[in-house]
Amino acid sequence: MFSRHRGCMLNHSEPSAASAFPSGRSRDIAWFCWMGAGRTDHPLRLSLAITIAHWSWLPLVVVLGSSMVFRTNAIGPVLYALGVATLTQILVKRLARLLSSQRPFAIGLCANHLHHSDRGGMPSTHASVMVCLAGTLSPWMVVWPEFALVPFIAVITAWARVQAGAHFPSDVLAGLMLGASAGIAAARAFSWG
Repeated sequence: MFSRHRGCMLNHSEPSAASAFPSGRSRDIAWFCWMGAGRTDHPLRLSLAITIAHWSWLPLVVVLGSSMVFRTNAIGPVLYALGVATLTQILVKRLARLLSSQRPFAIGLCANHLHHSDRGGMPSTHASVMVCLAGTLSPWMVVWPEFALVPFIAVITAWARVQAGAHFPSDVLAGLMLGASAGIAAARAFSWG
């Protein structure tokens, strides 16, 4: 059912899988294959990526929630960051729908390990939202060091989404850039004295 194609898995159950590789994605496909993303012959790495992709929201909730509970003056910045991230999520999802870029599993490079829908994957909403939170909270990272965990969680989630076959590297990079731009702009636009 699956065979190797430049180090990746090509799904032969879809007759047009080989021709489904978009010409503009050749570099992405090469990066995806170089990373060994989506491959079942690395079960530990794949299991780790799937776990992180599914559960990375949990440490994010713990960091933000504990900050609001133990630092009452963090409530405003955290709620502001969540609001900006929500708006970013809406815009990024609309952009992804507009671009309608196929995901790695949709063109047969790997199995759909996350049981994800095949809607457009460019840019990555997960990467955008998490790094937007980090960017918006960046002015407070010096004061509240636990916020430094937010960019780490964003980056590890971005890696996991590629490794699990839900995104190409450029999907995640585009999401990271969009989210960082929105977050940093929001941080500059509003100051919590």
